[in-house]
Amino acid sequence: MKLATRCGLRVLLLALCLTASPSHSPAQTRPPLVRVAYSALSAGIGTLWITHEQGIFKKHGLDSNLIYMRSGTTAAQALLAGEIQFAHISPAPMMAAWIQGADVALIGTTVHQMVFTVITDGSIAKGADLKGKKIGVTRIGSASDLALRAALEHFGLNSKDVTMISMGGIPDILAGMRAGSVQGGVLSPPTSTLARELGYRPLLHIPDLGREFAFSSIAAKRSFIQSQPEVAKAFMAALTDGAKIYKEDSRAALRVLRKYIGGEDRILEGGYREYDAAISSPPYPSLKGLEPLRESLVEATPQLKQADLRKFVDDRFVKVK
Repeated sequence: MKLATRCGLRVLLLALCLTASPSHSPAQTRPPLVRVAYSALSAGIGTLWITHEQGIFKKHGLDSNLIYMRSGTTAAQALLAGEIQFAHISPAPMMAAWIQGADVALIGTTVHQMVFTVITDGSIAKGADLKGKKIGVTRIGSASDLALRAALEHFGLNSKDVTMISMGGIPDILAGMRAGSVQGGVLSPPTSTLARELGYRPLLHIPDLGREFAFSSIAAKRSFIQSQPEVAKAFMAALTDGAKIYKEDSRAALRVLRKYIGGEDRILEGGYREYDAAISSPPYPSLKGLEPLRESLVEATPQLKQADLRKFVDDRFVKVK
């Protein structure tokens, strides 16, 4: 047999072996990776945490990666830059960005009340005493900022009557109160529960104002959910299952709060109870809850006044039971 023929046969045999080899069979399709940002260490994020920790995203065909970002503004910027696919944040920065032409939509509401308490030191006994004081919020324009403005309005004051101090995270506000750099702050559970135990005065529990308010929501780029609606549907279906477990199984809820927040169980339990009535199950996006948010943003963003908020919301991914 000629050398060229033998070489040709060897090449053909090698090709057949490679074709038959299991290592060269088509790779299994990996589940879509979804990066999800959250911007607070609070019992209100429990729905997201429990959905991730119990493998519910995987059950719905998604590989989830949760990322903590210290402010909603940072999370909003990451979302718009395409660095994450979903954001669990206050809808305030998203609404402000949307009205200015940003590619964003609200697809779920996870908490439908502002679960904040204005808590102060001994120098403040009543609402009027807030005047001239330094009050801590996470960021100007954040949900805690909006809660403080609602409290000031309730007390007959406005934002110019106090000095709002941006302090980063909710635990940082309490740390600032303990250091004496602020005389009060807007706190959420479980930090608000701890503040009470330390002897600070709860001046106003914001849910007592009786307002429905889109406090925490799920946002995504509209272009993303239009191009990959099956991913958005799976994400919200998983979150719906997680919300039900979080509300109904307090032991499972406390396990994830221990992991993500830490602290004593009695503090975590108190925070969990504060959020109980405010957790949205299912997490359907609330137009009604967006109205007071719009009102609070109109002064800084006047074009929101006439905006049709139905164009901001995409409610097709959550089934109402």
